[in-house]
Amino acid sequence: MANFLEKWSSKKADKPKAGARNVVDTFRARVEEQKAYLEEYARDAAGFKKWRSTWFQRVPGGFGVTVGRDSINAGQGLSYIVVETVKDVAEFLEDLAYHAEKDVGFQQALEQNRRRRVALLNAAKSGGDAVASKAKAKPAAPKAAAAKTTAAKPAAAKSTATKPVASKAPPKVAKAKVAPAAASAEAAKPKRGRKTKADAAAE
Repeated sequence: MANFLEKWSSKKADKPKAGARNVVDTFRARVEEQKAYLEEYARDAAGFKKWRSTWFQRVPGGFGVTVGRDSINAGQGLSYIVVETVKDVAEFLEDLAYHAEKDVGFQQALEQNRRRRVALLNAAKSGGDAVASKAKAKPAAPKAAAAKTTAAKPAAAKSTATKPVASKAPPKVAKAKVAPAAASAEAAKPKRGRKTKADAAAE
């Protein structure tokens, strides 16, 4: 084990914190992700389903491409282009990554966009925390109400015990079956029907 420590302790370093990459590195990584989506689209255009994640979309005349998810201005108002082919999209993404490394104005725009996104994320988190704290406070009230109702139940039970119980309707008596002979006699009798107007006038 000592040999292991001797060999590797000179390489010891602090682990980089999450989000420690600068905005240019982050942007380049996103451009590489877009290139991977573009290659996937080129392999199977009909089966491609990741349009919600791409900076490029099919439009009349070719492909519309934005400069990032938030349509950042790359300089001179350039935030969206329309090109004809997949090859043009790939070339634009390559040039965009190079532009991010070299153009100080674009780097500042990326940094401002990053700060804006962080502020929005923090605002959403603090808003979510406030809602969660309100939700935690609310269950106490229903518990108190439940305690009141359980306390009131014995009194309600006593009051129902002192009330006279309403008499129930007598149980239904099953009709006795008529003997077959009586049934045939009843069937032989003519049924009473309605009198017509002519019969009533004759009487």
